[in-house]
Amino acid sequence: MAIFFAFLKSVKNRAALLSLFLCFQIGIAQEDILDSLKLKLQRIENASNFDTKDTTYINLLNKLARQYYFKNVDSLYYFSNKAYQLSNNNYIYGEVIALTNLGYYKFYSGNKAEALQTLNRAFEIAKKNKNVPLEIRVLNSLGIQQYDLGNHSEALKAYLNAIDLATDSNDIMNLSFLKENVGHIYLKQKDYSQSLEIYKEVEVLNQQLGNVVYTAQSKSNIADLYVKLRDFKKATAYINSSIEIFEDKKILDWLAYSYQVKGDIYLKQKKPKIALYWYDKALVIHKDINDDVSKVPLLNGLSEAYYQFQNYAEAEKNALSALEISKRLGLIDDTKNSIKILYEINKVNNLPAIALKYHEEYKLLSDSISRKENLNSLGILKTKLEFDKQQKDTIRANDKEIAKQNIYIYLSLAALAILGLIVFLLKKQSKARKIFNNELRLKTKTLEKREAELSAINNTKDKLFSIIGHDLRGPINALGSILTLFRDNEITQNEFLKFVPKLKNDVDAISFTLNNLLSWGKTQITGSTVEQCDVNLNDLIHNNIKLLHEIADKKAITITNNIPPDTSVWSDKNQIDVVIRNLLNNALKFTNVNGTIILNVEKIDHYMQISITDNGVGLKPELQEQIFSKQNALITTYGTANEKGTGLGLSLCKEMIENNGGEIWVESVLGKGSTFYFKIPERDFKKAI
Repeated sequence: MAIFFAFLKSVKNRAALLSLFLCFQIGIAQEDILDSLKLKLQRIENASNFDTKDTTYINLLNKLARQYYFKNVDSLYYFSNKAYQLSNNNYIYGEVIALTNLGYYKFYSGNKAEALQTLNRAFEIAKKNKNVPLEIRVLNSLGIQQYDLGNHSEALKAYLNAIDLATDSNDIMNLSFLKENVGHIYLKQKDYSQSLEIYKEVEVLNQQLGNVVYTAQSKSNIADLYVKLRDFKKATAYINSSIEIFEDKKILDWLAYSYQVKGDIYLKQKKPKIALYWYDKALVIHKDINDDVSKVPLLNGLSEAYYQFQNYAEAEKNALSALEISKRLGLIDDTKNSIKILYEINKVNNLPAIALKYHEEYKLLSDSISRKENLNSLGILKTKLEFDKQQKDTIRANDKEIAKQNIYIYLSLAALAILGLIVFLLKKQSKARKIFNNELRLKTKTLEKREAELSAINNTKDKLFSIIGHDLRGPINALGSILTLFRDNEITQNEFLKFVPKLKNDVDAISFTLNNLLSWGKTQITGSTVEQCDVNLNDLIHNNIKLLHEIADKKAITITNNIPPDTSVWSDKNQIDVVIRNLLNNALKFTNVNGTIILNVEKIDHYMQISITDNGVGLKPELQEQIFSKQNALITTYGTANEKGTGLGLSLCKEMIENNGGEIWVESVLGKGSTFYFKIPERDFKKAI
């Protein structure tokens, strides 16, 4: 039991407490939790259909093992090992959690090297199976054990890698815990400014989480930091806020720690009487919790308070108690503090021989701690430099990728310029034809036809330049501005990296719009050539779902393809591909996070009727009438994630479906979703077009 508490040290480790499911959970006693878990386990084992490979059963074994962290290491091993044996190579989650529990068992049992090997094995399994939450969890455990062993650089390396994973997966809760652990490392190194900066970041994350207990835990650590900085006003404000929450929620271990910090505030201000009041309140709680590591600094605080109060007998009594526990648990810093107080007490009591013995022991410990702190500082610096180098290498790789994408953008712009030139030449040619036809009034029908063509081309021009002006010029100008700022060193690399996701979205939007623009411009200006053949509809839909999966994953949208594998239609493959892509993209754009999109097909006469249904925002009745109207101007709309649309894709879909002898329409209910239908001839019915 004593070995276990050696891992908590003098600063409360909030992430360790959460990941280990410590006994003092909010308003629930440990015995109640144990009894509840045992009862559930017994019910499963007594069931007629009991299966030892049942994941629920394995999870219960792991949860029960965690409850014995504070209670009985033999029981911890029994339940962890049983969960490991049952889940080995069958249930990855259960296997990794069981190995993590076994790692802590070995750590508590004194087998530090084996403990780290076990945790590293758990991490490799999680990494191999690409289970990011498990990777984060094991890295956090590795960081905690390396910290407890005094290997601060290795602990920092584990935490930084976990922070990278949590950042990429937007895991705010683990980001909060991991960053606070990094803050503990800098606090241990007496780098108070860096530690405070990290704690402030944790405060912001906790505000996003909205959990008052997490916030109170962080504030108590910040209060302790302000005590070391001798900013007692801020320390008092933070610790009072924490105490209020812990008293309300009855979280005893954190309440005892907060009372101790409150006592430290008065002790540092030479107010021993008030300090003793708060230390005594903390000591009362320690009678109900078995936390010797946290008790040692409390006893040292009591000793120093009695020393200031000139009650040397009580001061010596508490210092000796603290010394016994700290030596037993191997807490070097606390041992040094106890010896220093005992030296001062014996010096005042005029016992020079005993005082000299404690002074010599204090000097040896101070030199040893100083050497270790220097090594840890160098190790942390080296770890930080290596991590920064990896980050810079990643940035350089991203820069190369962006440069490659820029080439595609420039090529697209060149193609757009050529298209614009073609439109200009066509316009000029049409004007010449109009003048010529005006001179030949006898050919009225030809003149009217050419006037209609001119009107259509003018409409095409207006739509083209509208899209260029709104959907292409804006993102391109934004991209150019950011690149200029970066080139002129007006923004840092880190600030530039924050724009990368948006730039990627802008480039994807430009690419998608440009593809539609080229296809639509071709059908409007030169007419569309239809090359019909047998087309496997399921293959087209499957490929487009893969193409758009990033958008779907980002919004956690589920796409269900109910099209049978052998469904074929008689159509132009490329044009139907464009139709499906646009309708799917449109559905993704206007569907909320965690929404669904379903694709179905129904045979009606000699046609295959395809429907794409979403449970998104739906369309207003007046908009339903406009989107497929030939007189429809481009309509600017915005998706649920502020994605911009112009209606170009739907216009393109209508023309291509009609070119293939089909029809397209929409049914929608505002606020409940939309269904886009289109039907085209089936494989065995080759309708003349």
